[in-house]
Amino acid sequence: MSASISRRNVLQLSMGAAAVSLLAACGAKDNSGSADSPGAKEPVEIKVGYIADYNGAALMAVSDQEGFWAKAGLKPKYLPFTNGPLAIQALGTNNVDVAYIGSGALWLPASGKAEIWAVNSVSNADRIIAQPGNKTLADLKGKKVAIPTGTSGDQLFTLALKKDGLSREDFDVIAMEPPAIVAAFASDQIDGAALWYPLIDSAKKGQPDLVELYSNEDFIDQLTFPSTFVAGAGRGAKDKELATSFISLIKAANDYRYDNQDKTIAATAKFLKLKEEDMAAQASVAKLFTSAELDELSSKGTVDTWLNALQEQFKAADKIPEVVDPKTFYNSELYASTPAV
Repeated sequence: MSASISRRNVLQLSMGAAAVSLLAACGAKDNSGSADSPGAKEPVEIKVGYIADYNGAALMAVSDQEGFWAKAGLKPKYLPFTNGPLAIQALGTNNVDVAYIGSGALWLPASGKAEIWAVNSVSNADRIIAQPGNKTLADLKGKKVAIPTGTSGDQLFTLALKKDGLSREDFDVIAMEPPAIVAAFASDQIDGAALWYPLIDSAKKGQPDLVELYSNEDFIDQLTFPSTFVAGAGRGAKDKELATSFISLIKAANDYRYDNQDKTIAATAKFLKLKEEDMAAQASVAKLFTSAELDELSSKGTVDTWLNALQEQFKAADKIPEVVDPKTFYNSELYASTPAV
């Protein structure tokens, strides 16, 4: 990994610290909960980072609605983040105990910055988009393309470049946060972007004729894009009770979501104070599994295969120096052996 790349990644995480502190101070959402009876054990507070979309918040919403937090003996304090690297930055500063991240941020667990406690879903939400009139990625050569660095959108851009025989040097690549990309694209300040739903829906409001050049589905045979819940590196071993309690409620919420899609969409919309139709659109680009299926995928090494493929791409992009055994950052046995509440 080159020194410039390394400095860039460190700088990105350092610059996120101020945003993390602001979110922690201003964006926290406390779900107080209570013990079931006067003699019940006092619930343990857990600070939970989430992203304000269907994938990033559905299991939180379901756990609130169905009382899974109380059943697991936990009391959540919610903090919103705009992307995974910021959430992992917050883990490192103890602003959160566990957080949701998309696949693009998994280079951080792979490099020892966090560990996976549970797989959430597999995403098909990412897209490479362009202004009307551009029909291929090559049409954007020499033009401004905004990339949210270290995200799943960034991963998709890397795959698209390789498929079309192009390099980042062929474009005027601009590192930009996702909300800023939406505004810049809608106002025609950039020509293309790597982004995901539901943010693309927002971009379409300003530019309804935008062109989708690539999606995750175009590379499903090469790379799977799992979203996960992560904690600080080594946290599961140090605090196994917290880890198993969290995994147990995630499994319960996951199975509820699988069996009750419409109710989950409604609960998530209420949780985020957004429209149900927006949540339904986001839900349509998520591939879900039952907890039993995730147990099997974890135990048989399929999730490790996903993580290895991601690591190969992260290494090629100079985000990590080498591919490591996924077991160093995903304890599949702990996940598979933990029952739902």
